[in-house]
Amino acid sequence: MISVVITADTRQGFNNDSISVGEFENGQPNGTRSVDFLIEGLKQKIKFFRGYDIQVILYVDKHEELPDDIRYEIIDLVLSCGNNSQFIFKSHDRTQHRWNDKIYIEALKLAEGDYVVKLDADCNLFRANESDIVDAYMDLLENYKYVCQPCNPLHKEGFYWSSTQFFICKRETLDFPLIEKSLNINPLNGMWNVCLEHCLGALAGEGNVLYPPRNNDEYMIFCWWKYQSGLLKKLNEMPYQEVKEFILNCGLTSTSW
Repeated sequence: MISVVITADTRQGFNNDSISVGEFENGQPNGTRSVDFLIEGLKQKIKFFRGYDIQVILYVDKHEELPDDIRYEIIDLVLSCGNNSQFIFKSHDRTQHRWNDKIYIEALKLAEGDYVVKLDADCNLFRANESDIVDAYMDLLENYKYVCQPCNPLHKEGFYWSSTQFFICKRETLDFPLIEKSLNINPLNGMWNVCLEHCLGALAGEGNVLYPPRNNDEYMIFCWWKYQSGLLKKLNEMPYQEVKEFILNCGLTSTSW
């Protein structure tokens, strides 16, 4: 079984018709957010893993409330996946050290599958019907600890960190006691201010994290630089080749993928 762990939030702006990276964040490059990510984005991620036995963990950090009709629709989508799939919606203490990383860990601890996928809610996954990329990930995990989102050809193939926007690993790879111990290092004491991405990469060891090259003909994984309400619903209804052409030409995606 594959546990698909999705972390999201309802920060200010999640109900906006249009939103860009950094809005409401004093210019900091925090990602886009939208209520669409909690419904159409969830449908999209479930569809990407079609044909596989999956558990879905949708873990939402509560800032603003969700309307009841949206919350009920999310619950129905999650529970339809079976396998002890869960929708968690709660507030967190945002004064604690590395609070965002600790939310990720709370979510990952709920995973029960032999394989674990970690996704940010604004991370998008599309694959062609004939694509065997999920099987390919499982094969790669015989040689790598983590496989992350594909990079453009200018990037090196291996990195010493594992992106929490998207990675897949074997559940046995996630050594939570050691990860939490590393994250609890206090930067005020002159220690390195590690984040979860660096911690995972360091524990995996150099050369054990893979960022494979992009393969747009088979699949696309990316984040939005700017998102417009309703876009995901339209994309979810389009065949893969049309989705690919739109994404390559829309100018709305992150330049980092």
